[in-house]
Amino acid sequence: MYLRRLELQGFKTFASKTVLEFSPESAAKRGTTGVVGPNGSGKSNIADAIRWVMGEQSMKLLRGKKSEDVIFSGSSKKPRSGFAEVSMTLVSERRDHGSGVREQGSKEESSISDNEELPAEIVVTRRLFRDGTSEYEINRRSAKLGEVQLLLAQCGIGQRTYSVIGQGMVDAVLSASPSERKEFFDEAAGLRPFQLKRHQAITKLDTSRERLAQAEALLREIAPRLSSLDRQVKRLEQRDALEREKEELERKYFGGTWHDISGHLKTAGEAAAAAREAEERLTEESKGLERELERMEQDAPPSTGFETFRAELDAIAEERAGLLESQARLRAQVEIARAKQETQSWSPLPLSKIIERVEAAGEDAGRLVSTLASDAPDLAKARTLAASIASDQKDFLSKLQRPAPEAAPKAEVDPAIAAELEGVVAKLAGLADKTKAVQTKIDVWKTSEEGNRTHLFKTQHALNQKRTDAREAERKASAASVELARWETRRESFFADLRTYRPDMEAGLDTLASDVGAVEKLEEILPRLTRVRSQLEWIGAIDPQTQKEYEETKTRFEFLNTQVIDLSGAIRALDTVIDELDETIRTRSDAAFHVLNSEFGKTFKILFGGGEAELIQVPPEPTTDEEGNLVPPPPDAPPAGIEIQATPPGKRLKAIALLSGGERALTSIALISAIMATNPSPFIVLDEVDAALDESNTKKFATILSQHAAATQFIVVTHNRTTMEEAGVLYGVTMTEDGTSKVLSVRLEDVG
Repeated sequence: MYLRRLELQGFKTFASKTVLEFSPESAAKRGTTGVVGPNGSGKSNIADAIRWVMGEQSMKLLRGKKSEDVIFSGSSKKPRSGFAEVSMTLVSERRDHGSGVREQGSKEESSISDNEELPAEIVVTRRLFRDGTSEYEINRRSAKLGEVQLLLAQCGIGQRTYSVIGQGMVDAVLSASPSERKEFFDEAAGLRPFQLKRHQAITKLDTSRERLAQAEALLREIAPRLSSLDRQVKRLEQRDALEREKEELERKYFGGTWHDISGHLKTAGEAAAAAREAEERLTEESKGLERELERMEQDAPPSTGFETFRAELDAIAEERAGLLESQARLRAQVEIARAKQETQSWSPLPLSKIIERVEAAGEDAGRLVSTLASDAPDLAKARTLAASIASDQKDFLSKLQRPAPEAAPKAEVDPAIAAELEGVVAKLAGLADKTKAVQTKIDVWKTSEEGNRTHLFKTQHALNQKRTDAREAERKASAASVELARWETRRESFFADLRTYRPDMEAGLDTLASDVGAVEKLEEILPRLTRVRSQLEWIGAIDPQTQKEYEETKTRFEFLNTQVIDLSGAIRALDTVIDELDETIRTRSDAAFHVLNSEFGKTFKILFGGGEAELIQVPPEPTTDEEGNLVPPPPDAPPAGIEIQATPPGKRLKAIALLSGGERALTSIALISAIMATNPSPFIVLDEVDAALDESNTKKFATILSQHAAATQFIVVTHNRTTMEEAGVLYGVTMTEDGTSKVLSVRLEDVG
């Protein structure tokens, strides 16, 4: 790698675009380029330009106070520039086939062989505008300062070490502190790329640790909320399952119940209609027989004996009617008492008991009507009594509450009412016996009168049979009406329940019932449906947005957790990288230091004609712990700095400060020469470093340049003729009348 071209525009005194070409003298020698000119012509601005384009930030080293001082400030004949721009072109020897330079087996190549392969040509540009805007470019692409520094370090070019040595910097290494001197030697030894990478790794490590701490803090903050949301979401998921179950249960329950109710309503309605039709038909037939019997009686009036029996039957019937009326009244009181007792005990009358009692009352009414119709002529009174009993029965049924379990407690009845009812029942039984006795007498009388009254009795018998059938049909009609009323009541209760919970099902209820059909164990669905509704009511207080918040919180938690894992892995990887870089830096630093110390001693003896010179590593100082105790540094800790001991021949001086100006200059040159021998830089810019040397030492300095010119390209700003003689190309810098610097070049071999 060597410097091929330097382009300046608007930089200090180089207002116009100026191009300086540098090329090796031959395949075996990179050569020396001299920059000469009178004082104040701007020669040192070329060295400053190289330093500036390499990323120098110190305005003191650039001989300025503020950044815009590097921009041409103008003169009386030329306006100031709006920006300063410097481009430096570096070329790799391995790829510069047109230059005729052979591949070098120098230490420079080994110093950068551990880095990634570099491009054949590198153009580094720095541009500064008066508004303070600064730009860096690498091969015409925007770049950052760190990228420029790392690239130059990979090329073996140091920004602030011996690559550019300006006025007054020859003595800077000797007067620097041990730690500053160590930094100089580390960069000269080719450790700068590793140190930059280590610095970047440490910066990334610190950033990763900060981000890890932030992520862990956020995780600790989010975790409780996520746990709470997780529980709520599980309840919401449970609600979804319960909603589906409720939907299915309600579908089965309402559909199956309506299928059952509608079926029974249809059956009960048809049965009630048929019973009423039969009742009406039989009643009409009975009326026809009654009219025929009346006609027959008018044609042949009954005998006196029959009327006697009939009077007895009428008396019995009248007494029985009164007893039946009392029986119905007492039974109603008993039922009312029982109903009140059951209501007070919060135990409704069981359905089976209701049906049993209704049927018993109906049978009693039927027997009453049948008896009165067959044995007594006062049929209107008997029908009125029977209708009253049936009306009481229907009213009793309409006032009943919903059925209760079979295990309801038995209600107690007033003993006086019970005793009176038993007495009425006993009297009715006695009247039944009397009726049978009278009927026996009538049968005997009928036998005697059979010959004369056969047709009459047949008609009477047929009438009695029709009346019995009519009463049976009336009983069936009453029972069918009760059954129909029961299912109608259940229907109303069903619709009330349906409109409370699922009014949307009412319109398509018939279709739902058809789809569901008959449901087995329908009575077991309602308790489960009630429990599901209760659970849904309990869950219903959860905000539906909880699911969205849970998903967002979970996503963020998983993202942060992934970040924590990735950052932990990155921290471990960076720790490993830093350890490896520390080991590489330590190993190379030790090896380079020993070589540098040896070369420094040899070069010092050559320049001084004897004497001793040595580099000494300063061990790190011990630290103190929290308790104030001294803690020795670890055995592998890097040195804190480097001391220089130089003793010219014939003297016993040890301290560098006691050397004369010339001795200090020679010592610095010896040190720089040792560095070039240890790790040669692709190019070195020397800005009047030979100014303090006498003629003899200048020749030694020129000899050193000649020796190292095979591996290092030198650009020397000088006034010394001996140094100029070592240059293959001379650039002359002069100051024009408009206050700008101009450059002329001369190749000495062409002049000779």
